[in-house]
Amino acid sequence: ALKRMVGYPRISITVPSIVIMVPGLYLYKAVYNLGNMDLSVASSWFASALLIIFALPLGLIFARILTDKTFRYCT
Repeated sequence: ALKRMVGYPRISITVPSIVIMVPGLYLYKAVYNLGNMDLSVASSWFASALLIIFALPLGLIFARILTDKTFRYCT
């Protein structure tokens, strides 16, 4: 329905919004600890944020592959 209204596929709108919103606290704590010169804690928060950033789109793609039967076929 979204593609018909705005002309964009659903995944091109959901992935960027989720990738920006969810790891925000982790990135904030990484930058905060970097400012306090606590590099080990900052790198831990930053690594967690990167893992979330990479895992969220993969989860959305796998969910789409499993639930949308027409996703696997070219139209």
